[in-house]
Amino acid sequence: MHIRDLIVERLGVATVKVGQSVSETLTKINETGYRCIPVVDNEDNYKGMIYKVDLLSYLYEEKGDGEKPIDSLLEHQDVYLYENASFLTTLLKIKSLPFISIVRDGKLIGIVTHNKIESVFEDAFGVKTGGLNITLASTEARGMIRKLTTVLKDENIEGLMTLDNGSALARRIVLTLEDGKSDEEMVKMREKLEKNGFRILQMQRINPR
Repeated sequence: MHIRDLIVERLGVATVKVGQSVSETLTKINETGYRCIPVVDNEDNYKGMIYKVDLLSYLYEEKGDGEKPIDSLLEHQDVYLYENASFLTTLLKIKSLPFISIVRDGKLIGIVTHNKIESVFEDAFGVKTGGLNITLASTEARGMIRKLTTVLKDENIEGLMTLDNGSALARRIVLTLEDGKSDEEMVKMREKLEKNGFRILQMQRINPR
């Protein structure tokens, strides 16, 4: 999965330019309500990120000059991704950042935010469409998914995620099935799964958003 579908396009991204003053940049960040925004040059080439906290620290703790250019306060000049980056790469890269900048030929074409990343997991859990969400555990690792899908062969599995990868004791699986089942049918499904060696940790209906 590439992240191009998760990009907040350039027109929707607030930026400042290298060479702008500290005071001017702080005003711009305050107007946006963000704690950090990308910095570009006059050709829209990505040059880094500027944090509100660094601007405030410079102005009020260091008693700095508000007319000084922001260039020395930039961070993450070499931290960015291309639009064909994988979802996993993006997930790992964005962990310590408020967003990750996306460039093409050096130019900023947009950003990916934590909200966009979270939307992928929400989709996997069936938050958008709703459904029957089940968390279960199994002591079997090899062949576990095949066994589970065989047990649920008549169900529409809308999302599936494994947890505890590498664990020698137990593995958890979170899956979302198409809803529409009665309480009696849910009880029968629970019994069927438990009969086949799966321990039900949680089962709940999710209403679509």
